[in-house]
Amino acid sequence: MSDNQERKARLAFIGAGAFATSAIYPQIPRIPRIDLVAVCDLMREKAERNARNYGARHVYTDLNKMLDEQELDGVFVIGPAPLQYQLAPAVLRRGIPVYVEKPSANTSEEAKKLAELANENGTWGQCGFMKRFAHVYRMAKDIIAREEFGPLNMVTCHFGQGPYPQIWGMESAKRAMLVGQLVHIFDLTRFFGGDVASLSALYHEVDENRFAFLVNLKFESGAVGQLDLNGLETKEAFRDIREWVKLVGLGSHVICEEMQRLKWQPQTDWNKAIERTGRYMHVYDPAWTGINYSPANFGYLGEVEHFALRCIGEAEGGPDLWDSYEALRLAEAVFEATETDGPVELD
Repeated sequence: MSDNQERKARLAFIGAGAFATSAIYPQIPRIPRIDLVAVCDLMREKAERNARNYGARHVYTDLNKMLDEQELDGVFVIGPAPLQYQLAPAVLRRGIPVYVEKPSANTSEEAKKLAELANENGTWGQCGFMKRFAHVYRMAKDIIAREEFGPLNMVTCHFGQGPYPQIWGMESAKRAMLVGQLVHIFDLTRFFGGDVASLSALYHEVDENRFAFLVNLKFESGAVGQLDLNGLETKEAFRDIREWVKLVGLGSHVICEEMQRLKWQPQTDWNKAIERTGRYMHVYDPAWTGINYSPANFGYLGEVEHFALRCIGEAEGGPDLWDSYEALRLAEAVFEATETDGPVELD
């Protein structure tokens, strides 16, 4: 490679299922720094299809054979959480960084084992919390870090959808939604507010697939928060999701709506022509032409690019296996709080 050529990350995929094929593989052609070396899936026809569509040169049905034969900078392991927990160790034990979807496992205990295994083998893993890379949440993170915003005092989040199914061998849809879907919100809560010291929760159930959580949080920073989470307010489970986040500083606040729009009221009015009127807001509300490639706007492109660049030492940080562990701890704490009707302390 000549000096004027940028190094590419040599990456491979384990898994060619529906989610990986619709959300993760399509980002590859948009990231010039990725060299997709191989695709592995137990169903060879799926591996061949994705290799053909996204430019991989090799196809495997045996992950160990692929890891033996290819020199890789990183590996995507994407599937249901129990499958990721089963397969990711084969990559981590070779000291190769791994990308897994959220959550990395079904329980915080299992997630912790994956994070520890990465540490023991001198490597790391990224977890697919794509909301951290969504445009509006990156903007909000930038705003709350500014001195003019003041200290972050309150985090409020609403997430509503339709009935949630029982998945991944879990004993109830209640636990499945906390782990399989709301873990996104728990990570986003930590992304803005930091670690949670304690929480309490109320729970209301209409039937086994439709229910609501109301969670009160106390952050280690001293800030407070509230999460309004439910599977009641819309007809379709994954079609009609409603989501907004409010971050309150001191004389300033930010509201993010539907992962598409942002409103920021700063401390300083931007117009003095008329006194004692307002509110004066900064608004991000893109036209359809500004969000015509929604995977970029919603974070999928950013998370894949970050993994590739971190694999070759050109990025750092990002949501890792320890963040998956912490998000699952919050999910389990909420479950415990609804079962015991008492506050739960987090170490």
